[in-house]
Amino acid sequence: MIWNQYRIRILLSTIIVLSCIKSDALDTPLLINCGLPKSTKSNSLDNRVWQSDDDPTFAPTNLNTVSTVASMDADDLPYKTARVFWSNITYTFSITPGPIFIRLYFFPNVSSNNTPPHLFSTSLVANNYTLLHNFNPFLNSLQKTTLQYEFHLILQNGENNLKLTFSPGIINNNTRSSLGYINGIEIETIPEGLYINESNLNYLYVTYKYYLDHNSTAFQTAYRLNVGGENVDRNDDNPGGMKRKWEADEQYVVGARGVKFQPLAGMGSNLTVNYTEKTPPYVAPKIVYETFRMLGDRAPALNLGKNLTWSFQVDPGFDYVVRLLLREMSLNVTGIKERVMCVYIGGYVAEEYLDIWREAGGLGIPMYKDYVISMPDISNGSKVALSVALHPYLAYVTDVLLSGLEILKLSDPTRNLAVPNPPYNVTDTTSLNQTPSDKSSIRKTINIIGRVIGGLLLVSVILLALFRRKVQYKKLFTSANSSRPSLPSDICRRFSLTQIRIATHDFDQNLIIGRGGFGKVYKGCIDGGATDVAIKRLNPTSKQGEQEFLTEIEMLSRLRHRHLVSLIGYCDEKGEMMLIYEYMPRGTLRHHFIYKDTKGTNNNQVLSWNQRLTICLGSARGLEYLHAGTKQLIIHRDVKSTNILLDDKWTAKVSDFGLSKVGPASDTGVGHVSTTVKGSFGYLDPDYYKRGQLTEKSDIYSFGVMLFEVLCARPAVGLNLPKVRACYRKGILHTLVDPTLTGQITPECLSKFGEIAELCVRVNRDERPSMRDVVWSLEFMLTLQQDGENTSDGSPMVELTISSNATGGGENGASTISFGEYVCESRAVGVNTVVTNSHMEVKSGSVFSEIFDLRAR
Repeated sequence: MIWNQYRIRILLSTIIVLSCIKSDALDTPLLINCGLPKSTKSNSLDNRVWQSDDDPTFAPTNLNTVSTVASMDADDLPYKTARVFWSNITYTFSITPGPIFIRLYFFPNVSSNNTPPHLFSTSLVANNYTLLHNFNPFLNSLQKTTLQYEFHLILQNGENNLKLTFSPGIINNNTRSSLGYINGIEIETIPEGLYINESNLNYLYVTYKYYLDHNSTAFQTAYRLNVGGENVDRNDDNPGGMKRKWEADEQYVVGARGVKFQPLAGMGSNLTVNYTEKTPPYVAPKIVYETFRMLGDRAPALNLGKNLTWSFQVDPGFDYVVRLLLREMSLNVTGIKERVMCVYIGGYVAEEYLDIWREAGGLGIPMYKDYVISMPDISNGSKVALSVALHPYLAYVTDVLLSGLEILKLSDPTRNLAVPNPPYNVTDTTSLNQTPSDKSSIRKTINIIGRVIGGLLLVSVILLALFRRKVQYKKLFTSANSSRPSLPSDICRRFSLTQIRIATHDFDQNLIIGRGGFGKVYKGCIDGGATDVAIKRLNPTSKQGEQEFLTEIEMLSRLRHRHLVSLIGYCDEKGEMMLIYEYMPRGTLRHHFIYKDTKGTNNNQVLSWNQRLTICLGSARGLEYLHAGTKQLIIHRDVKSTNILLDDKWTAKVSDFGLSKVGPASDTGVGHVSTTVKGSFGYLDPDYYKRGQLTEKSDIYSFGVMLFEVLCARPAVGLNLPKVRACYRKGILHTLVDPTLTGQITPECLSKFGEIAELCVRVNRDERPSMRDVVWSLEFMLTLQQDGENTSDGSPMVELTISSNATGGGENGASTISFGEYVCESRAVGVNTVVTNSHMEVKSGSVFSEIFDLRAR
């Protein structure tokens, strides 16, 4: 997802803190049934009293000259009547300044003046906010019998009136006015600070926090869910509350459904909902906070491999507030860090360590967390998917928990909330409230169409034989991409072969910046030379091919993360298959080790230990996103140092998704994917190689190999992992450290690094950690390294020498071990090392490694 920073700056200056004077003007909601006879009131089935819209206290004087009343075939108020208008009408309500709800009611299958439902169109402006524009209820109903839209706005101080101006929309390409209509209007004052208050001014925007400015905005309620529970009717909202409806979340859960908890009828929860000043009762009713959904009481290893995910269809091009309603309800949780989870919004990490107990202040205390996310603007007007996912950390209770969820659409900088209607499908009208004459006409039409089709069938049979022969010849000249599924040109760019030739100076050999299993990689320039890109061109003789090409596009076009390389586009023309990525000027991670190239030299900058740690952490975060931050588990299957790219700021980005596989569905109970063994020699998981069963732990193994590669500056194929692990267990891992890191690594950091790397390369995949644990460990290592540097007292270092002695005891008590092509001899000078719990514990000093005699065995 591409985020528009310019829009963020606009948003910062336009969103208001809704802290205004609470209105007492409306002790009860104002319920207006448009079309009721003048000065009458009527009760709906839920005993709510609706009044006529023809009331001189708020209706315009010309109401009956620019509109009429239509009756509907509906079962309840306010849908039985409608106000149909052909010119503007403005209702003016005297309301004390403050926040309010405006709810609009529509009966989609309206009938008036022989105008079909799909030709009605209504626009609405409320105090300079555009809430609806050319809105057609029928096209937006999705076969629902009634529609309700809820808006939230604020009357500023000095605005003593709420003006609702309804107008007919425009149809036929903006050439002819339509009829507009409205069935019901509800207006209700609400508590100040319902969504934004003084204790909640910092919203988390993807990974950036920002402060909400004191300018105006409006909301539209997109979704309001009772997670883990049933539908909550408006009358079951808080007593004297805002008559909100809470929908069951069942239909929005994707993947692992987990388990849901609802208190037994009449019994309530075992834990009292202890509302606080920070979370008052009006935030959500007790019935919402008493229910929840979680993964379930299973083995931690099972829960760590799954997410709880909800997916919603929302309007593109708007910013959204996502509110999570949370309450710790497990008696097993008695303090902080005993249940911790990660929150993903739209595939991005919104909050990495959410601890409900710590945030709320204890057991049974309700709370909420708000986040803001911006959805991409697409030109075709279709909805976009917004996902909310929770992932557990390994803790005393390895599970997630959620009680409620709200999604609110924010008005854009032009004070607009309106979106275009879905396209009209003529077949939609045939099933809704047809009159007998309508049905008779349809039957006649069907008969005529049937006769026409019958005549065409005979002609079709003749033409088919000719067509099939033509197709057979055409197949001989059809390009290889004719059978491919449609590629996602709507979310990544499609380049012509001519554009790529221009970008690469017709594939100039001097612009080659890399080679791989897919083919050559060229540096190019697009957009008139404004943007540098990397262009990967398939070699026709490569073992990789069309499937890897399609997989890469499918994966990267839908994934966006700071530590994943961005796919800009592709070229698929005249037998050529090319992928266009963001340009990474620092090249691959491997190129910055001390490996010798074919000429025996290496001019690339050698990375410091802090740089290597930071790059490893970034790479782990990218992989962790693939494993736990997407709707479905994604297994990279080719993790190695040449697939970790570095930008100009040394930020690590995982690349090359040609071999990636989507993991098993969470509801199948199968923990692996049976597939052909693929990967890179030296990094390949032996368990995967033996069984042919691919899991995310295969990525963990490859990543562990890369960690040792980073530490030792030795190619993966030259690593003797059994001996490397033996050195770690004997407490002499420092003898293998890259000599260019002399004096850079603190003992504590080296010990922890060896520990997590050794766990990653365990032969038994069940003994390997999750990528989440690897991220934690690397973050901890950075802290240890920084703390060690800040408190360094100049203690003696560990001296490392390389000799050609055979494996065995060295001179003067030095120990020697074989490693790849070399024999390493180490002496501890002024440093005490002991083996504790199978890893090295350095008592004092810092690690020092130096190779004096670099010779092959």
